[in-house]
Amino acid sequence: MENPFEENFIMKPGQQMKCPHCGKDCFLVKKTLMDGWTKVGDILACSCCSAKIADLEVEEKSKSADISNKFSKLENLLSEKRQEGPKIESSEDERHFCRDCMHFVSHPFLNRCELHKKDIGPMDDCDKFKKK
Repeated sequence: MENPFEENFIMKPGQQMKCPHCGKDCFLVKKTLMDGWTKVGDILACSCCSAKIADLEVEEKSKSADISNKFSKLENLLSEKRQEGPKIESSEDERHFCRDCMHFVSHPFLNRCELHKKDIGPMDDCDKFKKK
């Protein structure tokens, strides 16, 4: 454990230390101080006794820069013109699925092929495929 009484000691949530209030080994927990429904600030508290150990410094500049960076990325994403994806060319030896066939009859409980008069699956294929 680091010594909390050193000059350049930085406390952060999740850090292990000995609590000056209860004397137990504990972890620092970030807690939000509220005044009604408004946020007053953040503190670091003992995980055992919930006593205040230190105030948590809030860096407003980095948060605002972070938010503006996220908005600029979103703006770039939405403003870009969509490029067309690669065109897929079909070939004659491609499989033809029954769900796209003219003879396919769909029903919630049963799918049938009217040409062969039998039950089929929508991803089955056959040689007598006719596109809808």
